Amino acid sequence: MNKFIKETLTFILASILLIVSIMLVSGYLIKIKGRFPVNKKASILLLGHSHTECAFNDNLIIDLKNYSHSAEPYFYTYQKLRKIAAQNSQIKTVFIEYSNNQIVEKMNDWTWGYQYMSSMFPQYAAFMDKSDISLIFEHNSKDFLNCLSLATRENLFRIFTFNYDFSSAMGGYLRVDHEQPNLNSATNVKSELNAESFRISAVNIQYLQKIIAYCNDKHLQVFLVRSPQHNKYEYLKNEADLLKIKQQYFPNTEFLDFNKFPLADHEFADPGHLNYKGALKFSVYVNQILSSGLLGMHNKQHFIDETIHQMNLKLKNKVASL
Repeated sequence: MNKFIKETLTFILASILLIVSIMLVSGYLIKIKGRFPVNKKASILLLGHSHTECAFNDNLIIDLKNYSHSAEPYFYTYQKLRKIAAQNSQIKTVFIEYSNNQIVEKMNDWTWGYQYMSSMFPQYAAFMDKSDISLIFEHNSKDFLNCLSLATRENLFRIFTFNYDFSSAMGGYLRVDHEQPNLNSATNVKSELNAESFRISAVNIQYLQKIIAYCNDKHLQVFLVRSPQHNKYEYLKNEADLLKIKQQYFPNTEFLDFNKFPLADHEFADPGHLNYKGALKFSVYVNQILSSGLLGMHNKQHFIDETIHQMNLKLKNKVASL
């Protein structure tokens, strides 16, 4: 009996050591071999979640590469940024999306909630620091081991297929074809948000701080960017908090705010996202102002506001002439 117990314990211990070894070795190989290539002509990197993913058609913007990804909180953006910047010396400027829903508490669920973590964690686990891993474990130890096994499986698949290129996992411009007309009609915009929906996500703000600190440390020019949102977008209710947090935590980081860029209802997929028609109009505009030397101007937001004002005047005159 004692011999059986001893052999069983030895087998269990050996199995655990084997599993741990596989996890560590596969993670290490991905860490040193993982590739995050960016077009050599692109000097501006754009990162964010679905708002910028749908708004910035980088096929229309010279020198800019959009690697935004749906439902990506700053925790995962930070991992991706470090790998891209380290491997692509042509990147000189980083645009980081800063929109109203990115400061709210639901970003916590995007970071360590199982639905999102099971998708994002396996992609970037090999590149995380101990503090990043600890954060995930502390907030969701229940699902951590499951996601760790998913990460190991993902790593092994890459190793066995000799696929160390993360291009397809990084995100990119997403064309959206549908539209949501008559957004100004109250019956078409139903909000399910309450006071609790606007609680602040400390962890998302913390990782935005880490993103900006990393850019500063690597001498990368960094800007916060907000893409157009419809005036019926429900999270605009926290506008005062968004601007307060910007001033409190990021006073020295310039904010390029395109929130009021003029678009018709049929150019939105929903109040927070542009469809391809809106993205076309907006991306052409972004290309024009970047080509005009926006990033070298002293008062960038004033220039943006003035060009948007002129566009609104032309639109009013056009309507008046009909």
